[in-house]
Amino acid sequence: MHAVVGVVLYRQPLTQIARDRFVNSVPDLGDRATAFWFMVAAPTLWLGGRLLRSAESLGDLAAQRTAGGILTVTGVVGSAVMPTSGFWGVAAVGISSLRRSTRRR
Repeated sequence: MHAVVGVVLYRQPLTQIARDRFVNSVPDLGDRATAFWFMVAAPTLWLGGRLLRSAESLGDLAAQRTAGGILTVTGVVGSAVMPTSGFWGVAAVGISSLRRSTRRR
């Protein structure tokens, strides 16, 4: 979902990056940099979700608690500095993971 939103929101800068053939096409600051870092987060979010799903299916409560704690803190801090963002969802996933990791099985 993050990648889909990124393509919609950052269509123009992403098109410019592609037109410049990617190599050395993203500066440190500006629309292209924002688009790039937004899109880089997409596979990282997918990977984190996939690893958390594996931890849940294997009953690895320590991994679930660690992931839940990190996601909760990231979501709360992100929501504080960017209230109009998806960080609220990150916090919700973290809290949910923490709750599931403390239930008896």
